[in-house]
Amino acid sequence: ATANAGIWRARILRAKAVAHALNHFDYDPSRKCLIGEGWVPTSRLEETRSALRRAGARAGSHAPPVAHELRTPTGESITAASASARGEQAPSYFNAGTLLAPFQAIVDAYGVPRADELNPAPFSAVTFPFLFGLMFGDVGHGVLLMLFALSYIRHEKALKRREATMSEMEQFPWQGRYVLLLMGISATYAGLLYNDCFGCPLNLFGSAWHATPEGWRKDPSRTYPFGIDPAWHHADNSLSFINSYKMKLSIVFGVAQMSLGLACAMANALHRRSALDIWAEVVPQVLFLESVFGYLVYAIFKKWSTDWVAKAKRAPSLITLLIKFFMAPGATPPDGELFEGQAHLQLLLGTVALVTVPWMLCAKPYFLRKAHLSKRGFVRRDPADQSMRRLLDDTSSQGDDTPPLHSGESGPQPGGSF
Repeated sequence: ATANAGIWRARILRAKAVAHALNHFDYDPSRKCLIGEGWVPTSRLEETRSALRRAGARAGSHAPPVAHELRTPTGESITAASASARGEQAPSYFNAGTLLAPFQAIVDAYGVPRADELNPAPFSAVTFPFLFGLMFGDVGHGVLLMLFALSYIRHEKALKRREATMSEMEQFPWQGRYVLLLMGISATYAGLLYNDCFGCPLNLFGSAWHATPEGWRKDPSRTYPFGIDPAWHHADNSLSFINSYKMKLSIVFGVAQMSLGLACAMANALHRRSALDIWAEVVPQVLFLESVFGYLVYAIFKKWSTDWVAKAKRAPSLITLLIKFFMAPGATPPDGELFEGQAHLQLLLGTVALVTVPWMLCAKPYFLRKAHLSKRGFVRRDPADQSMRRLLDDTSSQGDDTPPLHSGESGPQPGGSF
């Protein structure tokens, strides 16, 4: 009996799953059959019908199961788009391939996109590994990570046959092999930008700096073609320079990723034709992001592209610039000026950012509450009266048999009779 316990357990669980699925069906007593409604991907409708016919033949049923496509009164097929237009919610279905499947799982962990929304998984397949590479940029570590992922991909067929028997530790790298591969490629690319290999500087193209008795001097006719010049790794301010460079690079790509997210939100709002989402959510978010962090990105590129040595000026601190942006937007200290008219521009952008905060927090809840009260029948009768009154129609007094009072009639008096 103990030897057959696993077999009986599997049979009981299978029978329980079948009974649970059948409980979702409706019984039609006239036709003596079970009717169930569900959603099927359009591309797999014929495959679903074939599976039902095979299941009916295997069960020996005299009445084979039939998959009937529901249609609207006008004869159109009910799709996710038409269901969304009628206020119904269709389930989400994403035909993610082997490469996008792990990124789809990452996106679903934060929230499953609705059927009428743009799926951000293809964007995540680019941004997720690339941001990893910016954080852990090293040629040596990136190459090792690539080789580790390629070993899984090369033996993919053999490993797929034993996927069911893998331990939990083996399943993580196996299921995320393509994620690891893209992360390794991104880390190698960023390592070339940083000129780092296991923490040691690389000198692949020859430094444009050379040592002289007076100190380090740069050859004005040469520029290191790709990444940071390896001479910076031997400078006294090497750590502060490279950390500052990585921080600014992370800000640039972080703002770019947030702008991409807002672009997706705008595409969703336009697809749903929701003016409330566009003007009360997306537009103020774009204005706030670009007026504060977009301006910071512009300041980073402006600082990078300015020859401060030729101007005989000290490069301004961007941290101080951002603090002054909020504390004193209309004033620019002499050592913090990047360009002419900076104070006026900061005052304008600071005002825009200040206006968008209550816009984002209050506009959408106000209009949603107003629409909710209007749907419930609450209106303002007198503009001078700030209280809300509900208009009662005839349907709200169902069950009340008391006839309405007409002009000249009076109701029952205390102590009197009807």
